[in-house]
Amino acid sequence: MRGALMALAGVVLLAGCGSLPQATRTAVIHDIKFEEHMMPADLTIHAGDEVRWVNFRTLPVMIDIPGLNADMLSCESGFSGMFGGVQEVTKLGPNQSASLCFKTAIVISYNGRMRSAAPGGMQIEPGTIRVVAPR
Repeated sequence: MRGALMALAGVVLLAGCGSLPQATRTAVIHDIKFEEHMMPADLTIHAGDEVRWVNFRTLPVMIDIPGLNADMLSCESGFSGMFGGVQEVTKLGPNQSASLCFKTAIVISYNGRMRSAAPGGMQIEPGTIRVVAPR
């Protein structure tokens, strides 16, 4: 009896996983570089492509994406919160990177906040990512 119950539980688990939406991810990576400025500031990608922010500066940068949540993503690196959720703001030290893959068409507005020796100590540059239908 116990073996039959375990087998039934296994079939139910497998059937449940089969109905979950499959996350797609392409092999295309788009870099947004922080140097003197954030470049490119505007980017159009396909759903499933990876967007990677790379800090080539000697000072830290912050990436602030208001409204970011896990339901938008098929992959992430560097945007994990303390308890495993996705956070809207991440900090990149010199030579560090973070990345996201968006799973559906969406327009994302964000800010790159770069520490600066200029008055005010912060250079803020807006960015936009337009995610279009998958390839």
